[in-house]
Amino acid sequence: MPSSADLIQIVFASGPPHSNRALIDHAGATSPELPLVVVAEFEPHCGEWIPWHVLRSDSANLAAIKAALRNRRIVQAAVVLSPAAPFEKMRAVASAIAPGKVTAYDESLKPVTLAGYRLSRVFAAMGSPRTRKWLRRLLHPGDAEVPVRARLAIYRSRKTRARAADPPVVSTSELPKGITVVIPSRDGKDLLAALLPALVPQVSPGEIIVSDNGSTDGTSKWLAETYPAVKVIESASPLSFARAVNAGIEAARFHRVLLLNNDMVVEPCFIEALRGAFDRVPDLFCATAQIFFPPETRREETGKAVWRREGPLDFPVRCDDPVPGEDLTWVLYGSGGCSLFDTAKLRALGGVSEVYEPAYVEDMDFGYRAWKRGWPSVFCASAKVEHRHRATTSRFYSAAELDAFVEINYLRFLVHAVGSPALFQQLWVEAIRRLQLKESIRALRGVPEIGPLSPAATGPLTEPEILALGNGDVAVFPGQRLDPSLKTIIVASPYLPFPLSHGGAVRIYNLMRCAASEWTQILVVFCDGLAPPPRELLEICGFVILVRRHGTHYRRDTTRPDTVEEFDSETFRAVLKQAVRQWKPDLVQLEFTQMAQYAEACAPAKTILVEHDITFDLAQQLVNSRPGDWELEQQLQKWREFETAAWRKVDCVVAMSGKDRAAVTAKEVACLPNGVDTARFQSFEGEPEPGRLLFIGSFAHLPNVLAIEFFVREVWPLLGPGFVLHIIAGLHPERFPLSVDLRQPGIELEGFVSDVRSAYSRAEIVLAPLTASAGTNIKVLEAMAMGRLVVSTPAGINGLDLEPGSDLIVSTTAAGTAERIRSISGQAAERKKFEIQARRTSLRYDWREIARAQANLYNLLTY
Repeated sequence: MPSSADLIQIVFASGPPHSNRALIDHAGATSPELPLVVVAEFEPHCGEWIPWHVLRSDSANLAAIKAALRNRRIVQAAVVLSPAAPFEKMRAVASAIAPGKVTAYDESLKPVTLAGYRLSRVFAAMGSPRTRKWLRRLLHPGDAEVPVRARLAIYRSRKTRARAADPPVVSTSELPKGITVVIPSRDGKDLLAALLPALVPQVSPGEIIVSDNGSTDGTSKWLAETYPAVKVIESASPLSFARAVNAGIEAARFHRVLLLNNDMVVEPCFIEALRGAFDRVPDLFCATAQIFFPPETRREETGKAVWRREGPLDFPVRCDDPVPGEDLTWVLYGSGGCSLFDTAKLRALGGVSEVYEPAYVEDMDFGYRAWKRGWPSVFCASAKVEHRHRATTSRFYSAAELDAFVEINYLRFLVHAVGSPALFQQLWVEAIRRLQLKESIRALRGVPEIGPLSPAATGPLTEPEILALGNGDVAVFPGQRLDPSLKTIIVASPYLPFPLSHGGAVRIYNLMRCAASEWTQILVVFCDGLAPPPRELLEICGFVILVRRHGTHYRRDTTRPDTVEEFDSETFRAVLKQAVRQWKPDLVQLEFTQMAQYAEACAPAKTILVEHDITFDLAQQLVNSRPGDWELEQQLQKWREFETAAWRKVDCVVAMSGKDRAAVTAKEVACLPNGVDTARFQSFEGEPEPGRLLFIGSFAHLPNVLAIEFFVREVWPLLGPGFVLHIIAGLHPERFPLSVDLRQPGIELEGFVSDVRSAYSRAEIVLAPLTASAGTNIKVLEAMAMGRLVVSTPAGINGLDLEPGSDLIVSTTAAGTAERIRSISGQAAERKKFEIQARRTSLRYDWREIARAQANLYNLLTY
C-alpha cells in the first residue's frame, strides 16, 4: 500500500491562463493535504511542474509525465475544457494517466461532461463567423468564384508547368569601367532639377541617360539646354517603369548601371559608396542605398528590404531600419530607384522583366533571380538618398490603384521568379489567402495565369535559404581587422563571445584576440536582438555577422537533442554558406557541440569543432546524479548519437583535456585546454574578507545550478555563523528556478558582473562544488591566477592538471567540504601557501601559450 506521502492530486492546465490559474488555486484550497502536481506548457505559480511539450507526440509526453510521477498514486485529477485552448492531446493524456479520476471543468470552473462539451462546440460552430461566411458563399456563389478560382490555379498547373530557361548570357566583358545612370522620368522636369545638381559631379567616368517616358512638360528641351551632356531617350507615349528602364540599360556603355528614380535626391559620395561595395563583395549583383524621407514625412522605405511578415494580413516584404554601424548586409533585393548594378549580370537576366505593369515589384524580381544564380545584393549604409515617395506615380494613379498594382505584381513575381515547386505552392496559397482576408477582390480578379516554372536555383543557396538570408534577422558589421594578406577563418558561435558572461565566451574571445594579428576573423554568431556588436569584437574581426535567434519554449519531437534543435536555423545556415562563398575561408571553426549541425554548410572550407564539453559525457553525469529522470535519459541517448556522428563530419575536433581527447573518435583530434589571462588576473596583495566565500557560474549552465543547489542544501547549513556566500550567477538568474532558497541570511546573489576581479579579491575562498562537469572550469583558473584559495569537488577540476593539497583543496563529501572551509578560514599563513602555489600553477595555462598551440593546429590544417 502506498504511504500518504505517495498520494498526490494532479491538474492538467488545458485551458486559457486565467482558468488554469483558478483551477490550480481551487485544487490547492479544496485538498490542501494532497501535494499538487501541475502538467502545463508554462511553469505554474505554485505546485510541482511537469512540462507539457506542445510539439511532442502523445507517447513522448505520456512517458515523461509517468517518469516524473515516479509511481506516486493519483487521488484526483482535473482538466479544463475550453475551445479557446487547443489542448485536446493533453486532455487525452489526462485520461490515460488517471483513468476514472479526472474531473472536467469549463472556463468558469463549473464541472462539465465531455459529451456536453462536444455538443456545445457543435452549436457554437454553427453560429461562428466562418460558418456564416461559407453559408453566404453557398447562397451567393459569385462571392466565392474569384478566390476559389485563384486557389485552384495552383492545382491545375501542377502537371502542366514546364521549366523555363534562363535568358542567354550577354557578354559585356569589353565595357569600360564607369557608371551609366538610367533615370526614367514622366513629366518630371522639376524633380530632375532637384536631382541632377548633386548627381552630375559624381558621375565620372560615366554617363547619364534620362528615359523620357511620354512627358508633356518639356523635359527633353530643358535637358538639352541645361544639361547637354545628358543623353535623352524619348518615348512619345508613356511606358511602364520596366520598359523605360530597359531602354536605358540597352544603351548603357559602362560596366555598372545605376537605376535612379527622378524623385531621389542624392547625398555627397553616394556613387562612391555604392561603387566601393563591388570592390568588397565578390560576384556582387547589386549595391543598394539607404533611403531617407523629407523631414516630417513618415519613413516608408529604408533600403534594407527584407522578406518578413508578422501576421496573415502583412505583405511579405517590408523595410527594416538598419542598425547603427551595419553595412554590406545581404538583402533580398536592391531598390530599382537607387541601386548600382553589374551591367553584365543585369543584361544576363534579360534586364527588368516587362510583365510588371505599370510599376512595382520589378526590383524584387531581378534581385531574387540574381540570388538564384549566386549573385548577391547588399545594403550600403553610407550611400544615402532622400526619396520624395511616389512623386510621379501618385499624379497618375490613385492610392487604391497603386496598392492593387503591388498585389497583382507580387503574384506575377511568384509565377515568373520562384522556381521551387514546393515553395511556389506555399507562397501562392498564402498570398491568395491574404487577399481573401483583406477582401481585395480587385487584386484577386487580376490573378495572372500560371505559366512555365521559373529556372531552378544554380547558386549556393536554395530558394528557401535565399528568403531566409533576407528575412531581416541578419546584420553585417565591418570590423577593424580585414587584411587580404592574411588567411581567413570564420568562427561560428551560438553565443556572443563578449561580454565575458560565461566560460565559453571567455575562451572564444581570448583565443580570437590572440589570433587577430595572424588571421582575418569573420565572426558569425547568434544573438537575441540586432544591435551594434561590442567594440572589443569589432577590434579583432574583419566582420561581425549577427543572426537573430527567436527563442521558444517549444521542444520538437525529433531524434536530435533539444539544444541542437534550439539552434537549428535556416537563416544561420544560409549566412554560413554565403559567408564561405564571399570570403573563401581557409577554416571554419564551430564553437560548441550543437553547431556541428552546420558542418556541411561550410564546404569547401575545412572545419574544426570545438568541444567545450564532451556533451554526452556531461549528460551521462547528469543522468547519474538524477536517476530515473526520463527527460535526461532521452537527451543522453540523443547526444551520444548526434555527437559521435558529428565527429565524423568535421576535419578536426578540439577537446579541452586529455581525458576528453581520449573520448573523441575522429580522424583528427587536438587538445587545446582552457586558460586564463594572467596579465589581467593578477595576485591580490591585500587581505581578503574573513569568511567570505565566492561562487561564480552562470545559471544558464545546468551543472552550475546543480553545484549551488548541492552547496546550499548540504554544505552551507554545516558552516555555521560567520560566513558570507557571494554568488555571481550570470545573466538573468531569475529565469532559472532552483530547488533551494537563496533568500537566506548570509547569501548575496548577483547577476552578470562585467569585471569579477573585485569579487575575487574580496573572497577568502573560491568555491567549485560541481557535482557534474565536462570540459574544464575556467573560473578555477581565474581564481588561481588571482592568488585565491579554491575549494572544489573532484568534478570542479575535471580535466585540469592540478595537485590537490598543493594547488587547491579538493573534498569529496559535503561534510568534508564544510570541515575544510571552517578549518582554513582565518588561517592566513596556511591559506597563503595555497595562494602562492595557485598563482604559480596558473601561469602554465596562460591564453598566450594556448594560442600558440592553436596557431600550430591552424597551420597544420591549412598546409
